[in-house]
Amino acid sequence: MIEEREPSVEMPSLKVHLPAGVVGGSYTASIPLIRPSKLTSRQNGGVGKQLSDGWCVNFAVGCSHGCDFCYVDEIHKRFGRIRYGDAVLERWGNYMLVPSNLQDVIERTPWGRWNGKEAMMSSTHDPYLPTIAQWARKILEAALPEGVEFCVQTRSLLVVRDLDLLAKYPKQVRLQVSIATMNRDLGRLIEPRVPPAEARLDVLRKAKEVGLDVGVILAPIFPPVQARPDAQGDVKDLVNAIADIEPDHVYGESLHVRGENLRLIREDLKDDKFHVTPRFDRGIAKTFHAELKRVGLSGTWWYEH
Repeated sequence: MIEEREPSVEMPSLKVHLPAGVVGGSYTASIPLIRPSKLTSRQNGGVGKQLSDGWCVNFAVGCSHGCDFCYVDEIHKRFGRIRYGDAVLERWGNYMLVPSNLQDVIERTPWGRWNGKEAMMSSTHDPYLPTIAQWARKILEAALPEGVEFCVQTRSLLVVRDLDLLAKYPKQVRLQVSIATMNRDLGRLIEPRVPPAEARLDVLRKAKEVGLDVGVILAPIFPPVQARPDAQGDVKDLVNAIADIEPDHVYGESLHVRGENLRLIREDLKDDKFHVTPRFDRGIAKTFHAELKRVGLSGTWWYEH
């Protein structure tokens, strides 16, 4: 049953309320919790994004960050209504469902089968959203001792609370954050519930201090818009911001149009003519590589076209 309140699940400790307007609820997860993923190299049968060895750990449906550019909403709206209910028909960012049986699924997943394999945590939601951050730790506590490796991908600051755990497994964890822009005016429009870019970069600094590999995804890079006309200057600012961190991995991509994200972006930017072209994708990729080279870094660009 879907309710406009906190999900009716038993959390490991005190409940955290969802943001106003976000529909919460629950569903029944299946075993095992770790599943195949295409976010890996082409050699592993994936799409060429080296974010895993072909595995992912997702433990929620929806994401309360509300980033209008996200690709995931189309998946839930196309395939998830029968299983998850009408909540997934809400605007992306306004539904958040957590398994009612998550503790049991964690305990019954045979994590040792994936010893030495890297899984992405997570590919369809941020694992460190306030309502599920403590579940992320419980999963890591179960999987890391069994040898599972993780690419932990987040825009949240709450992962800092788990650095004590992650630091015990430095060869099994890389921690990555995503940053779309250094321009706060644009950031407030396209990722309204996400901490500022500077705060996310500080997460990487703290992670490096405890010995973890760190990465950053500079994405999605938007074409010129009224809130931030200079796209190339924004990429330069992004690279300058990560230069002193010296990330072990740097990835980048322009905005990729998927599902309803272009409509949501136009709505949030109040620009019904906003679009992305192959020319922009190729041009901003050149800027990305040139700016990284300027500061002594290298990275991988994920082309759309």
